[in-house]
Amino acid sequence: SYALAAIVAFDLSQVDLRYVLGSEEPALPEGPRGIGFMDADDKASGNLLATFNGGFMGTHGAYGAMADGLEALPAKDGYATVTIGEDGAVRIGEWGNGLDESGGPYTAWRQNARLITQDGTITERVYNGSATTWGSSIEGDVVTWRSALGIDADNEVLYFVAGPSLSMPALAAALTAVHAHNSLLLDINQSWVHFAAIHYQDAEPLAEPLLPDGMDSTIDRYLRQSKRDFFYVLAKE
Repeated sequence: SYALAAIVAFDLSQVDLRYVLGSEEPALPEGPRGIGFMDADDKASGNLLATFNGGFMGTHGAYGAMADGLEALPAKDGYATVTIGEDGAVRIGEWGNGLDESGGPYTAWRQNARLITQDGTITERVYNGSATTWGSSIEGDVVTWRSALGIDADNEVLYFVAGPSLSMPALAAALTAVHAHNSLLLDINQSWVHFAAIHYQDAEPLAEPLLPDGMDSTIDRYLRQSKRDFFYVLAKE
């Protein structure tokens, strides 16, 4: 009957987006893995603004992931992708359909499921209720904690959206409410959906959860080594 979605908007002219591969995920059993740490200078800079979760594990779709030249999983055509260019430009789109290697060089990219919104319109797959496409809780519920990343038509504003008890149509509705032109699903379920605003005290970064009820476990999880992949946001110098 209702849904709650928290939305954070980032002015991309004022911030830089970074992506970190986790020390265990995403990866295939015999594949390469990241180190799970954000750049130490970024952490100590005083410019760190926020941290938030990445996408599904490798076993849940084997969606492509690359950071700093290390390709944990190869990109696949047809899947929703967020890219970070060497010039800092952030794009979200469908790999192989206007977004591919030719648009690089990239410092990072991450794929996850299919596009939620494409060219300002909610995609038809959003309404199929598929746990295979969109994931589900351990109990098989498709209405669960969900997070997503969207971008406006001019690639100037990046949106992080998350909330409890979200169906895919409700998540899509939240994204279209803020005019997210293209958007992709990130991780789901309470254990993995996480966003923290970062403040500094005595030059040390402190994490504050976006939603205290549900994001209060290991609030500083991305300020140390993380087994799972994540993003972080820096204020430009």
